[in-house]
Amino acid sequence: MSKNNEKYSNEELAIGIVYREFRIAKGFTQEEAAGDEISATHLSNFENGKTIVSTHHFFCILQNINVNMFEFQNALNQYLEEKDLLLFSMEMTNALVEQNSSKLRLIVGKLEDKIDVDVFKPNFKKNRLDYIRAKSTLSFLDTAYTLTEDEILFLEKYLFKLKEWGQYDIALLGQCAQFLDWIHLIELTERMISPSQTSNNIPYVKQAIIQNVLNIINVFIEAGLYAPAKKFIKYLENTDIHDYFMFEKLTLIYNTARYSHKKGDSSALDMMKSCQQILEFCKCFKTSNWIATEISDIDQ
Repeated sequence: MSKNNEKYSNEELAIGIVYREFRIAKGFTQEEAAGDEISATHLSNFENGKTIVSTHHFFCILQNINVNMFEFQNALNQYLEEKDLLLFSMEMTNALVEQNSSKLRLIVGKLEDKIDVDVFKPNFKKNRLDYIRAKSTLSFLDTAYTLTEDEILFLEKYLFKLKEWGQYDIALLGQCAQFLDWIHLIELTERMISPSQTSNNIPYVKQAIIQNVLNIINVFIEAGLYAPAKKFIKYLENTDIHDYFMFEKLTLIYNTARYSHKKGDSSALDMMKSCQQILEFCKCFKTSNWIATEISDIDQ
């Protein structure tokens, strides 16, 4: 992409180009997309790399063509050949569910190379957090990978400084929970689910919280720390989990049964098996196989 205006970077001008692709794909004219926010001429210049628009106007004209920021960010990242945050999360999650340790090792290796090169660059913090997160995810499949004391301190320092938890931070805590000090993990989880968090009622953030509290409950159960496990099970039971989140509802039932079994209720194993059968019925075979292995280990 050539630079049409020396005042703006290629990345800034790419926003207009990607917007134009969306507008045409959605079937809106420039007049319809501009609406009452900017002139059609201004929009034309924006789409053709001659100028940019203010953030406020951009959000408005994006709404005018029925595109949300996640959709736009993903398309922009693909255009610029950069990695989208949500796709990065999905890529790691899918590799974990598939038990594809080779793929996760490749991700960890690439991120390790980045932090070795970028140690003095401003984005070092972000890259190191990505590396810690990927390394921790890989540890579920390959126990040779663990977080060092320095990495844990770096992670905790970042999390304890957060004033507002976003989707990335929620996943970061959930995926690294097994390496944190238990007292710190309880405190950080309480901060994450605090009603004072302004984004907690956004559906995708709420779903991320539910998913990662479920991960944290597993960590506590595995460690035999039943009091905090029960506390966060109660939190989820009192949470209005929408029927759209059926997988999360089922996972909560499974985790509750697993907790009860660990506490000595042998009949809870039947509930765990029922959850596994439901997953099979829904053709969620990767997750079903994972649970089947866990149940088999308990039976033995």
